[in-house]
Amino acid sequence: MRTNRLAIFSFCALLIALGCHRRVPLTNLPPAPSAPTPAAAPPSPAAVALDDAERAFSAGSYDEASRSYENYLRLNPAGGPRDQALFRLGLVYALRPAADWPRASGAFRQLIEGFPDSPYRQPASLILSLRSELDQSNASVQQRDQRIRQLTAELDQLKKIDAERRRRP
Repeated sequence: MRTNRLAIFSFCALLIALGCHRRVPLTNLPPAPSAPTPAAAPPSPAAVALDDAERAFSAGSYDEASRSYENYLRLNPAGGPRDQALFRLGLVYALRPAADWPRASGAFRQLIEGFPDSPYRQPASLILSLRSELDQSNASVQQRDQRIRQLTAELDQLKKIDAERRRRP
């Protein structure tokens, strides 16, 4: 019986505590009056080209993105997020179905040489070093394959010589 009273008392205290809070709806204040703003200047052609390039890059339209990044770099020879545009241009060349590594490397090198303090410098350097290692590995594989073909030809020739010796009495 005592347990029931304690449970009922606890439940009632909880209801009273939660039910006594009055919630006041919040309303937004009206915006403060401000001076009329002059009409915004239209974006520059370079900014439009960069926006188009970013949109195409995000959508995976690499051909369109490369044209827009090149256009941005042509219209904006200095300043702005040029380092980002060069990095993305390098990525665009590398990510195309038929990757254009010479152009990608050129964009990355231009970024590295022109923007030593850029946050994109280190990833561009990493991409170039990985590509260099890949090229060296491919050259090594081609040399190995050529050596295997050469040794296979020599082995076939030695097999023929051995077969001729066995036929002779």
